[in-house]
Amino acid sequence: MKELIKALATFNDVCKPIVKDANNPFFKSKYASLDHIQSHIKEPLKIAGLVVIQRNIYDGQLFVETKVIHADSGEFEISVFPVIVQKNDAQSYGSAVSYAKRYSLSGLLNLIIQDSDDDGNSASDNKPAKKDEITWLTEEQFNATLAADIKGIEAVLKKYSGDGFGIKKEWKNALEIKLKMLKDGK
Repeated sequence: MKELIKALATFNDVCKPIVKDANNPFFKSKYASLDHIQSHIKEPLKIAGLVVIQRNIYDGQLFVETKVIHADSGEFEISVFPVIVQKNDAQSYGSAVSYAKRYSLSGLLNLIIQDSDDDGNSASDNKPAKKDEITWLTEEQFNATLAADIKGIEAVLKKYSGDGFGIKKEWKNALEIKLKMLKDGK
């Protein structure tokens, strides 16, 4: 793992934050599209000597497996992300697979995805939550947790299931599935 870790450190030094390039009219939000992420990381991966492979796997449920491999040593790390489909049609499956690929890739490579006008101020807002407010797990925290080990996932599930904290149901389900897979050695 030593060579892979060095290569990932190089990748993170070289890879600049990715600006959100697409709009989600349903949630009135922006996101970084899969093709934008893939084209953005292509050169930093090459510089770091890394290769990324993504494939769909089925183990009672559909998952996207993302593998980052150090080209010289063959060392690798894997992220598995569930494909959660709302409707049983081709469009829904395509969107869900694309979503899973984006978030699996983002979590495994620790990608920074930001709004074009984000200068870091929103991340440094450390105001404590009011007593009647719920502090929610952020998308960035969720992505990082997907790449974490058993203890990291357990800690996040414990923290964000307590009083004053919240987690989206689909994120909780995804983390519980990942935790089970890690404990089962998959």
